[in-house]
Amino acid sequence: MKKSTLFAFLFLVLSLLCFSNKVLHEYYISITSIDYNAESKSLEITQQFIAHDVEKAILKEYNIELHLSEADEYSKADSLLMLYINSRLKLNANQDIELTWVGKEVNLDETLWLYFQSNSIEKPESLSVSNTCLTEVFQAQSNITHVNFGKKQQTQSFHQQKKAHTFIIK
Repeated sequence: MKKSTLFAFLFLVLSLLCFSNKVLHEYYISITSIDYNAESKSLEITQQFIAHDVEKAILKEYNIELHLSEADEYSKADSLLMLYINSRLKLNANQDIELTWVGKEVNLDETLWLYFQSNSIEKPESLSVSNTCLTEVFQAQSNITHVNFGKKQQTQSFHQQKKAHTFIIK
């Protein structure tokens, strides 16, 4: 009798853990690619996030629900995303580099893609990057950042303890 009661209890606990409505993920990672386009002499920036992680950061920072890719998406979502990224992603090549909004995509798997471009700049000798996106919300957030100038790629992971890095361009 005790074995069947224990089995039923374990089955119930495992069922609750497996089929909980609360979706959690252990890893908080974004990927940022910064590519130098020699033809246009500009930086092209692509960022990949989990959409609900960014929505949580926007809610915390600006107290606004974005509802990305939903019928009731916040009407100024693009502007708010740009404002947030401009406050968390800083680029400098002997002067601050301003980013302009290109667009966004939200995939069915909740992947959020953000696209930006810089004004025209000559190929720099170095690029200083500070990437603190989502680190104010998730302690374990890691922002993997790839910098590509020509065929050479350099990568750095940014997190709460490592917020900035200078890439040397050769």
